[in-house]
Amino acid sequence: MKQNFLIFFFAFSIIIGPGYNTYLHYDFSYANDAKTYMAIAKGDFKDQSITRRYRVPVPFIAAVVAYPISKIYMHLWPQRSDSDWPLRLAFLIVNYIITALAAVVIFHVCRRYGASSVSSLIAMIAVMASSWTNYTVGDPMTDSLYLLVISLVIYGIKAKDRRALIFCIFVGPFAKESFVFIAPIIFFWGYIPKWKQVILFALSGAVVFGARWLIDQQAGATYSASFLNAFDHTDNFSYTIHRIFAMRGLGEMFTVMGTFTFIILAGFVGGKAERRKWLPAIDWPCITLILALIIHAILSGEVSRMLYFGAPVWALMMALVLDRHKWFAGYRRLLGIGSSPS
Repeated sequence: MKQNFLIFFFAFSIIIGPGYNTYLHYDFSYANDAKTYMAIAKGDFKDQSITRRYRVPVPFIAAVVAYPISKIYMHLWPQRSDSDWPLRLAFLIVNYIITALAAVVIFHVCRRYGASSVSSLIAMIAVMASSWTNYTVGDPMTDSLYLLVISLVIYGIKAKDRRALIFCIFVGPFAKESFVFIAPIIFFWGYIPKWKQVILFALSGAVVFGARWLIDQQAGATYSASFLNAFDHTDNFSYTIHRIFAMRGLGEMFTVMGTFTFIILAGFVGGKAERRKWLPAIDWPCITLILALIIHAILSGEVSRMLYFGAPVWALMMALVLDRHKWFAGYRRLLGIGSSPS
């Protein structure tokens, strides 16, 4: 428990500064996704994005947190007369907490796969230092919950933690609709009997469809329109492929882990013997997660942002390379990390 608190506090401390500056200075007036989540937090579903209006957990929690904040906010910062400021601060606090929790899970994912504590911590720091983490925390968004869900999927499978997987089964669909690509990973590799998973997914589906129906009623929309919208992203395929192979697109992919990306890439050079020291630890749940995120990236048109959700795997790869690749032997000697077996 003490270890988890320290990791949480460490991650929270890393993101608090950049996140606060983004919250304070970023003009999201043109950002339709942020405006949608602000409206949802206020209970306004009418004319909101069909794609985003069902991602309610973070906006609802932010609305609850905003209530006591609004009672004192204007007294502390009277120059900010805009009534949205207390709600924006609530989003910031909620996203701080959820993202720091995801950081704790990412650390434990690395440890479960055999990485040392020091390398796991450094890899977690790399994720927290990502430009996408700053965006996730500082803006009124819901990406933090999806990052937590995906991290718990990998952790729950490796640690055989049923509670983590059940949480993901019920919360995942509300975090982001693309959870439909992640659910098979739980089904095929999750440490829950298949017949129980069928029941759990059926119950989750009933809750999701019921919630979507209620939201559609509130928004005055037809359910068929919201259902068909889930399949209305195939036109992004050509655009995304061209963007990936353009110089700008390749550069954007490096924003996921920044210059830490070079540590991961280093793991693939140095010969087959070096790759064998760490690469076999990347199992099928990790591989299929990246494949699922690539599919979602192609359909959504947001390559780097979607690949960011693979943070648990990127962190794991980085930690294992630091622990086992010959190029980082000096790093291991400096920090007193024992040599890992080949």
